[in-house]
Amino acid sequence: MKRIGFAFTVLLNCTLMMAQTELDVLKYIQTDLNGTARYMGMGGAFGALGGDASSIKDNPAGLGIYRRSELVGTYDAMMQSTTSKWNSVSSVTEAPYKSAFSNFSFVVASPTWKSENGSSDGLLSSNWSFGYNRLKNFNRSLNIKSGGSGSSMSDYIAYFSEGLTTADLKYQSGVYEPFDNKNVPWISVLAFEGKLMKNNLGSWSSLLDPNESVTPSYKITESGHINEYSLGWAGNFSNVFYLGTTLNLRKINYSASINYAENFGNGGNLSLNNAITTVGSGANLSIGTIIRPTDYLRFGLALQTPTVYDLSDTYNPALVVVTDSIFTSNPANGATNDFQLQEPLKVNLSVALILGKKAILSAEYEYKNYTGTRLMDLNGDVNVYSAENDAMAAVLNNNGLLKVGAEFKLTNSFSIRGGYANSKAASKSTAEKFMPDNTVRTDTEYFLHNSTNYFTAGFGYRESNWFVDVAFVDKVVDQSFYPYNSNKLAVAVQPASVITTNNNVLVSLGFKF
Repeated sequence: MKRIGFAFTVLLNCTLMMAQTELDVLKYIQTDLNGTARYMGMGGAFGALGGDASSIKDNPAGLGIYRRSELVGTYDAMMQSTTSKWNSVSSVTEAPYKSAFSNFSFVVASPTWKSENGSSDGLLSSNWSFGYNRLKNFNRSLNIKSGGSGSSMSDYIAYFSEGLTTADLKYQSGVYEPFDNKNVPWISVLAFEGKLMKNNLGSWSSLLDPNESVTPSYKITESGHINEYSLGWAGNFSNVFYLGTTLNLRKINYSASINYAENFGNGGNLSLNNAITTVGSGANLSIGTIIRPTDYLRFGLALQTPTVYDLSDTYNPALVVVTDSIFTSNPANGATNDFQLQEPLKVNLSVALILGKKAILSAEYEYKNYTGTRLMDLNGDVNVYSAENDAMAAVLNNNGLLKVGAEFKLTNSFSIRGGYANSKAASKSTAEKFMPDNTVRTDTEYFLHNSTNYFTAGFGYRESNWFVDVAFVDKVVDQSFYPYNSNKLAVAVQPASVITTNNNVLVSLGFKF
């Protein structure tokens, strides 16, 4: 096939469906292990210990452990490297250095009249807290390169477009705009106008010659965060039972710039760009208890209600194709969509051993029923997204985060710490991304989560009225990348292996009064 230079670019706007799919929502409901340097140094295993600002977000009863008021802040510096392997080609992407304040908490410890008079029964203290925690950092740069492939994006779009006619996809000046047709997906219109597919006796097929290979590549730059602001109360009952609750407000800010490209084996190429921004807020309520049957043993239990987010997506697609003719379309603004996302219930179980004044051993298990995640319209109607909601159980796993940690005092003031945390696969290995037939979205790619591991270490120095803690965290995320769902294609696309490593250094400074 002969090809000469051709460029086709289009930016579009209409009211078709464009909400997140069941795999897309995983990035919002799966948070990181984040907190103070002491908390991170012990792998986040603080649910039964309490007495640390970040323990409150896992188990609000930890606020009741405080005997004195406290002000603490944490600074977090991150270095990131991503290694990928796709069709036998390996790539390494080094992301820019990032740093930010990731935690700030103010705790007011208020002894009751009983404790002030020396009584050890009943409500001994009633403590309050205000906290800010960065629950997730979206920042990532990824550049995946590949060897040759027998499967092309054009094959996927041709299959996805089955059932559509030329009349559905063809623009007629002053008469018909296919991008405004709510029953026609944008990616099919883009491919038709870019001559990326052809119609043979009513059936769509790729413009590529039979057996023509392609060389794909993928780039993404992500940024943003999930921040949580909380107001909490906890009580200490007889130094045995601790009860606490927090009201938590969350803010999501996410953006991504994405490029998927293919070089055709016989000449020519395509480049599909997507720019996505998601912003919104949500709220939940946490309640927790700690039981201290002896001086050396503590048990913790906490529940967090589902977080309901009000979210808004803004989306801009662009397609550039090189073929044997020139076709141009006028640009327009991107599409927007407002919807709700209900994050699942979270349960936290924990235990801790206090070995005199020398050592602490702790373990914690955090469980989320991811399959209970729901997409809704702004009125809370789940029926609008019935297909996506029904698919949650088919593509997501109910997920747990196991955390273990230890602290040992070398002197009365200086301690060393170590920890480990692991999250198993949040998505099923057989999961696929299904694009709705009427979607404006053209970001066909998806990542399957295989595991996340945290290896942590740290140290701390404490005086009577102040303290400083330092932690080192090695976070390793294992994912599989698919540029599109090729399950129904003649030639399946091979996934890429993606390993993202974050190295964080955290420093916390606190004052007691």
